[in-house]
Amino acid sequence: MIVRAAQKTVFTTLGRSRVVLLRALPRAGRTTLMEALIQDMADGSAMISGKTCACAKSQEIQESYSGRTVCVDAIQIDQVAAIDEVIRSCQDYGRSAPRFVLAGRDAKTEQKLSSALTGMVAEVELPPVQILEHLKDSKQLLTAQSPMHEASPQPQSSNRPKWDKEVLWLRGGLPDSLVADSDDHSFVWRMSYLDSMLKQDFSSWGVDASDRVPEVFQWIANNNGEQFDDANCAKNLSIKKESVRRSLNLLERIGLLRRLPNWPAGSNQSLNSMPVYYVRDCGLLHAMLGVDTIDKLRESKAVGHSWESFSIEAVINASPHNVTPAFYRDKDKNEIDLVLNFSSGAVYAIEIKVNEAKRAEKGFAFACSAIDATRKIVVHSGETDVTLMEGVSRLSLISAIQSLPR
Repeated sequence: MIVRAAQKTVFTTLGRSRVVLLRALPRAGRTTLMEALIQDMADGSAMISGKTCACAKSQEIQESYSGRTVCVDAIQIDQVAAIDEVIRSCQDYGRSAPRFVLAGRDAKTEQKLSSALTGMVAEVELPPVQILEHLKDSKQLLTAQSPMHEASPQPQSSNRPKWDKEVLWLRGGLPDSLVADSDDHSFVWRMSYLDSMLKQDFSSWGVDASDRVPEVFQWIANNNGEQFDDANCAKNLSIKKESVRRSLNLLERIGLLRRLPNWPAGSNQSLNSMPVYYVRDCGLLHAMLGVDTIDKLRESKAVGHSWESFSIEAVINASPHNVTPAFYRDKDKNEIDLVLNFSSGAVYAIEIKVNEAKRAEKGFAFACSAIDATRKIVVHSGETDVTLMEGVSRLSLISAIQSLPR
């Protein structure tokens, strides 16, 4: 089982909030994480289904889990009202009330839980498997425990992930895709997954078939990492800009897309600039692009933007919660792929290069000066680290992540 960083985050969050909502894409591993959380607590905490919680009386839940944690899994949208009532009734018991970790069946249920429990619930996101999680799990697989263990290799599942950054990059971090028996099986699984995700009934979100969500998502995949012009997208898809915006908002909310605003995030200048969109999981990006092997990925015209997407998502997910991510691009086309603005005042400027030997362009230096960057990093796909005379660190992705403030 891959140990997830979000497990520690959930445990820490339970110390300040008695209700935690675990957000994630379907099949990202919420059930496994909750099982691991309960096992580590070893205090009588337990996991129950949404149906069990919705049908129980609050007094029963209070008596069974007083002072402990109950993880409620696979909550259906029609169970939210009953579960809300149980949780609110239990809060009357004060410090002896159970703590709750909630996982909805889908994004619509997550949204309804969040709204119903406003002011009571803290939200924690579980992203697909990240690079340090994959590395740690693979080291557990490869490290000998004793001379006897070393002399007698233990049987291992053929689909257990070995440490290979390119496998994670190609297949993405959804566990069923990552540990599939072959690249072909992984690709087929992702295609089926996307078909199910994109062809749902989104009418409760104010989105219908005329908004053409699958085509908008395909457009983003084809233009991954480029500044997004909604008018151009609407014109080429023969739909209204409002349809494009509804689809983009939906795709962000369900966790398929990441939107980066232009620097400085939240300013009037940023709000008036075209954002950049990335497909958050590179495995899903490659499925949309028809890239099913690492050789095809290396030969693809999209390889640079794919590595950029993979690296940016990894860095943002590894950053502390007090960071605001953005990108920078001015009228002279001086640019920075990722800007991290920390509450401490630190500003990290990060350029992404798939080629280990390639340096940042001159425009990167101008852009760093414009935003008063306190740290300059080039993240590449190799394994070597070096700091150039001009103070720019050229780092592997893992080294870049490990250099982030904690």
